[in-house]
Amino acid sequence: MRGLTVLAYAKLNLTLRVVGRRADGYHELQSLVTAVDLADRITLAPAEHGITLDAPPELGPPEANLAFRAARALLLGEGPGVRITLRKGIPAGAGLGGGSSDAAAVLAGLNDLFALGKPLHELQTIGAGLGADVPFFLGPSPAWVEGVGDRITPLDVPLPAAFLILVPPFRCPTPDVYRAFDELGLPLSPPGPPPAGVAIANDLWPAAVQLFPELLDVQSALARVSPGGAGMTGSGSALFAPFPSGEEAEVGRRRVRPDVEGDLFIASPTQSGYRIAG
Repeated sequence: MRGLTVLAYAKLNLTLRVVGRRADGYHELQSLVTAVDLADRITLAPAEHGITLDAPPELGPPEANLAFRAARALLLGEGPGVRITLRKGIPAGAGLGGGSSDAAAVLAGLNDLFALGKPLHELQTIGAGLGADVPFFLGPSPAWVEGVGDRITPLDVPLPAAFLILVPPFRCPTPDVYRAFDELGLPLSPPGPPPAGVAIANDLWPAAVQLFPELLDVQSALARVSPGGAGMTGSGSALFAPFPSGEEAEVGRRRVRPDVEGDLFIASPTQSGYRIAG
């Protein structure tokens, strides 16, 4: 049986509202999310039995990796085995959803590779047990994502042709940002319908800046080169700026490069959170 390669795309939270706090400590969100073509590359090869993962060692032990856990959750230790090779293109720990995207790509890829016939809603249910962002990556993009990532509505909204993404040389730990949000007593946003277009806003921004004030300088530098301003994805630390074309994003990258530290990427919206590449 042939193997399969799947591209696992990154995501950007164009709008992120914190609309509630749950008794279990999680926060209720509303977010306009798009996938973009900054990607990890995952190869799935049939094996006689068991699951193995070849991934960069800095990601930690294979058994804790979401790609490994996704395969285990779908295959349930029965039937065929799989060898997973993961090559990172999405910076880890920056709010770009790389781990969740990897899990979704493995679920979708194995469903195709072994002709399992699992419908989307079943894959999303399995994904929800792995991480809040996983169900989004399995469906169409962009989407309006609510709750703890469990309510997803595909949207038809106009998006910029390209985004300039800056990943600073530091990370914003997600639990720390949400804890700072609560400790600052920041107000909850009222729940509401999705915006008609791209409205860059993130309720977690004040909390992230409280922890990492240098984000202000990064945002200002990006906003100076983008006609649409600049925002933060997820709980950070990655920031992004929209552009009407990839060429204009490249001009923005050259202009901002002397003023910032970190990695700069240009990415375009995609229609799904993953793509089976062959």
